[in-house]
Amino acid sequence: MIVRKPNHIRATAAAFKVWRKYDFPHPSEIALEDLAMARNVLVKEGAIKGAEGRLVRKNGAGVAHIRDGIVPEGRRRFTIAHELGHWELHEGQTQFICSAKDMRDYGRSYLEAEANLFAASLLMPKRYFAPIIENAEPSMKLVKELAKEFGTTLTASAIRFADLSKHQIIVVWAEDGQIQWSYRNEKTTELYVAAGVRLPSYSSATVSNREIIPEMGYYDQANWFPQLFHDVGEVMEETLRMNNLGTSLTLLWLPR
Repeated sequence: MIVRKPNHIRATAAAFKVWRKYDFPHPSEIALEDLAMARNVLVKEGAIKGAEGRLVRKNGAGVAHIRDGIVPEGRRRFTIAHELGHWELHEGQTQFICSAKDMRDYGRSYLEAEANLFAASLLMPKRYFAPIIENAEPSMKLVKELAKEFGTTLTASAIRFADLSKHQIIVVWAEDGQIQWSYRNEKTTELYVAAGVRLPSYSSATVSNREIIPEMGYYDQANWFPQLFHDVGEVMEETLRMNNLGTSLTLLWLPR
């Protein structure tokens, strides 16, 4: 089976086009419901079973249903921007039903990944995001600060950081100890973390709480690249665990 990769350039270009058309003063000042209406999409909040958002397209108009009660606000904003991404990018589809998992998906479905990339580029445009991280070293503390600054999710903020940082960064998402996907800027980072395999047995994502380093650190026994036979050098890492969901978000940093 051929796995289609998301079109990163197309997704980010579509978000840039929206920015250029409306010339927002700052990302935090984007009124997403108003923007959606300007793009001929009505945003409605209400109960949605088993989903965070749903987009319905008919006769050139759309309705984006957003689950009520989504918190924090950054997650709600990202959900609306995600549905707008489907609207702008996927004209051939009449309906999307998007779960919380879809909002974190950068590897399973190219359609969901493209909507996420659009949302990240819309809410964290390069002209505002890049200057903040220009001289910054990777850390979860910084990712949390970026998510708060731009009103978006931790996962999206980590990926935007990996996209625009001068450092070699890989973002890894795992569920129940298995890697679901990884993300890197292919222009700056040649190494990759394979999906569909177990997390390293000794890493920031798997060690016990008493052994974990609450900052970017080096775990000398961690092997994130078992498919490679040469020495990849030192790999720094830090993981945010969501134990109640059985998930983890890991930042890998390969110092040059």
